[in-house]
Parts: sequence; structure tokens; C-alpha cells
Amino acid sequence: MRTILTGMTMALCLGVAMNAIATVPSAAQAKDGAITVALSGGLDRLDPALTSNGTDLVILGQIYDTLLRMDPDGTLQPAVAKSYEATGENTWRFHLRDDVKFQDGSKLTAADVKFSIERILDKSMASTHASQLSTIENVVAVDDYTIDLVTRGPDPQLPRRMQAYGGTGRVFIVSKNYVESNTPETVSDKPMGSGPYKLDEWSKGQKIVLSENADYWGDHSDVKLATFTFIPENSTRVNALLQKEVDLIQRLPIADIERVEGSDSLHVIWTPNGLVHNINLDCRSAPFDDIEVRKAFSESLDLEGIVESLLGEYGRVLSGPLPPQVVQYDETLEPRKYDPEAAFAVVQEKGLAPFSTNTSDGRYIADREIYQAINAQAGAVGFQITPRVMEWGRLINMIINGTAGPLYIVGWDYSENDASKMHAFGNSSRPTALCKVPGYDEAANKAMTELDDEKRTALWREAQRAMNESYMIAGTWQAASIFGARNEIKWEANFGDNISLSDIKIEP
Repeated sequence: MRTILTGMTMALCLGVAMNAIATVPSAAQAKDGAITVALSGGLDRLDPALTSNGTDLVILGQIYDTLLRMDPDGTLQPAVAKSYEATGENTWRFHLRDDVKFQDGSKLTAADVKFSIERILDKSMASTHASQLSTIENVVAVDDYTIDLVTRGPDPQLPRRMQAYGGTGRVFIVSKNYVESNTPETVSDKPMGSGPYKLDEWSKGQKIVLSENADYWGDHSDVKLATFTFIPENSTRVNALLQKEVDLIQRLPIADIERVEGSDSLHVIWTPNGLVHNINLDCRSAPFDDIEVRKAFSESLDLEGIVESLLGEYGRVLSGPLPPQVVQYDETLEPRKYDPEAAFAVVQEKGLAPFSTNTSDGRYIADREIYQAINAQAGAVGFQITPRVMEWGRLINMIINGTAGPLYIVGWDYSENDASKMHAFGNSSRPTALCKVPGYDEAANKAMTELDDEKRTALWREAQRAMNESYMIAGTWQAASIFGARNEIKWEANFGDNISLSDIKIEP
């Protein structure tokens, strides 16, 4: 055995704040271990098998444990699993701590881990995490504190999907008895895990309050009480920070960075490794079932100009679907070509019918403004687009159901630094796949089971090239994850938009 050493709500119409700030503690409370965090979106549901909504995951990561943790450099570390090992080509064995208790006092055992994974894989659950765990054929509880994950073929990166970051594919460990003894509504509305924080109160649309789990098996943080409020409207969120009504805010708008930096009591925290945004084109139906039209749409966009003008140093255009922090990133991919004249010629030749598209407002940094710029540039070459803005909860459900329209912008979290995340939307069998990209499935499926790192990287680079050549993605950019905080809050944003209360220090 080797010890582990290796790693959405009412309408979001333009300018409309969704939820008012509820009663919030004063800044002085932060010094007593109580902080208030303003998230940029509301909560959808808190059943870890049923949500991949970013704000839901922020809360779930405080309440639930995972088998492993990940360091900022991508190294996996022990959590509920004190170690793991490969016992065969298709089997990963995890050895669990024997001192982990759920917040109701019951012990966490291998039966709970088995139940949590099998619940995600249960097709009737329609879990958004299932596609990332599809290699698992069987889950065996060897004894109370040993669990085997048996895969259909080699899956060298499976342990990486047993930690908390990276969006879809996470396995938060639930109590088998709690889930089986309660209604689905209770499991979602009153989450009960074994993590460092427990639910005190959830006033839907207003706030959720978490308090320290005094019986937590791991280290305890400076944060003893955390109130999360939901403020989608940017200026309202920033003003709450400036007025000392909250201590930390998510998605500080770029336009407000200077104001926050100019304050004696506030500072800015950010990482360039935020969400990777794709302009996804649905190639199953007109107009984007024609690769020439997909290419023309891509060529109509001056994405470098859009990102530079709207994000500045807090954004970068990517040549392919993956960001530089991913181990298998292909730096040789050619950037998308901006050629509006060529795009105009294709649009005129094809005689395209008008179509409608959908976007969120406030879900991503400058998403409304970027969407407007994209529509304007595409419109300039002849694409006739009717834009619609809708609340994120509705849009993400449409994306999952494959009914989001001819194109949409969606952000992906690559905090796990591995290309396998691309499989969630690239593989043609996945619910969010928009077409079968020639050559992608073949290369990516091989990469998912390749044990040799060099060969695996080569296969993922082949998959990236296939994705680019299909023009299923018209353009990609990565936006920084930017937070504003009171000076008493000491924290590094190492995992995109994620917030871990356990990592926050509060200085007097």
C-alpha cells in the first residue's frame, strides 16, 4: 500500500436583483469567528447527487466530506480515505478513517461511500455527476472501512474525481441511513454530512447559515459561523462589501476592482484560473448542423477584442477547449481566426433563417456584455439572432436536457487540472454533448483508460484537435475568479470560484 502523496431563482432580467440581503452581522462579528459571504447566485438544491450548480457546490463543500482532498498544486491528499492503492488494473481500493462521524452522531463507513456512489450512478436519479463516474462497474464494501471501486477498464484518474473541486463528477459522501429514512425534499432542504460545517438555517432566497461542526475529525478553522447571502446584481453585491454589510463577496466585477483596492479596509483576491467559457454550437440541427456555418460563426467573432475590452488582464482567449493549468493542455493549437469577410460570404450563400439564443446574466463575469458583443459581431456578417436573457436555473436545466437552443455560453471548472473534464460535454453519449465530433470519442475514450501519462497526454491532445476542427465550440476564454474581502479575511483563491471556509483565516 502506498500512502497518499499524489492529486441557480426568479428571473435574472437585466439589472434586477434577485434576492435582498437578509439580516447580516456587522464586521465586528468577523473578529469573533463569524463571517458573512455574498454569493453571486442563489441556491437550487442541496442534494449532492442532484446538483452541479456552482453556488450549491460552495455550500455542499462545507457540509459534506469527500474521500480525498487536493492541494493547490493538484496533489491528492487524504481526507475520509487515509490512503488508497491500485489492487489490480481495474480496481482502486480506499482505506477509510474509522473516526469519521456524520453530524447526527452516526459513524461513516464503507457502506455510506458505496451508497453515495451507487446513488449517483442510479439512472433514475439522473445525476449530473454520473457521466464522470461512468467507468465504475461495481462498488464493493470489503469491510466497514475498506472500499473497492471496480472499473470496466483501467481508469487511472478515478481518484482525482474523489476530491471536492472541478464541478461535475464529485462524490460527496451522504449517510445511507439518513437518505433512506427521509424524503428527497428533506435530504435536499436539510443536508446532513460529516464535513467541517453543519446547517443551522436555510431561509430560501434569503440566506443560509452554517456553524462549525464541533465533532469534526479534521482541523478546525478560524470561521465558527458563516452566513451566506445571495446577491446576483453586481453593484448591490459590491455596495454590501463597501458598506461593511458582508465580509467576502464572490465575482467582484472588474469595473469595481479599483474601488475595492482604494479602500483602506478591503482587498482583492483573485486567480487567473477561473471558469473556462465555451460558446457551444448545437450541431444536431440548423443552422449549426453545417460545419461551414459553424466555422463562419466562429470567424465572425473578434474574441480577442471582446475579451481584451471587457475583461482586460482578468481574461484570456484560449486556442482550444482546455486552459493552461490542465496537464494535457496543447499549446500548439492555432488560435481561432477572425475573418468577418469570409463569414459574410458563407452566410449570404447559405441564406440562413433567423434563430433565437439564450444567455444568463450575472452567472459569469460580464456574461451579458460578452453575449451582446457576440450577437453584434455575428449580426454584422448576417446572422439574424433574437437574444433572450433568462435566469440561470432555467438555462442550466435546458443545457442538461439538450434544449438550450442553437448556441449558448457555459463555463467549466477545471480545478482538478485534468483533461478528463472535457469528456463531460465532448463525449457523444453525454447528456450535454451537442454532436458526435469526428475522432473525439475514439481518442478520448482511449485516453480515459491509458495508464501511461505520455501516451495519455498525446491522446487528449488528439481529442482537443478533433474538437477544434469540428467547430462545435465557436470560441473559448478563461475569466479570472475575483473576490473582494475585508482586510481581516486572509485567504487564497486556489480553486476558481470555490470557497472553503476551512481555509479562511481571520485576523484580529
